[in-house]
Amino acid sequence: MNFQQDNVQIEKEKTMKFKPLLISLLAGFSLLSSSSVSAETVNVEAKTVVQQNLTTGQQTVTQTDQVNINTATAIELQKALIGIGTKKAEAIVQYREAHGPFTAAEQLMEVQGIGKATLEKNKSRIAL
Repeated sequence: MNFQQDNVQIEKEKTMKFKPLLISLLAGFSLLSSSSVSAETVNVEAKTVVQQNLTTGQQTVTQTDQVNINTATAIELQKALIGIGTKKAEAIVQYREAHGPFTAAEQLMEVQGIGKATLEKNKSRIAL
């Protein structure tokens, strides 16, 4: 009987040694798999945020590049339009005040100092 009790005791000790090892291994595998899932989630979220920011940024650029030539001040015209300095910007405002609002971008060529080349450079920047 004593021999059997010793064997049972030895088996219990072996099992007791392997249980913590087995639990540690299972916990480690579960952490590894959950961290890779978390990393994928973070990467997907980061890509989404970057794409949203890029989209927002592009929309902002489009909105800020255009200027309404019927409502803009001389300073706003000067900042937004290529080749338009202080004098030409003031001439645009004076023309608008004298003749009323522009109905087409091409009317800018009626302002002294603004020709076809200047109009072509700025056509995408002009709003009515």
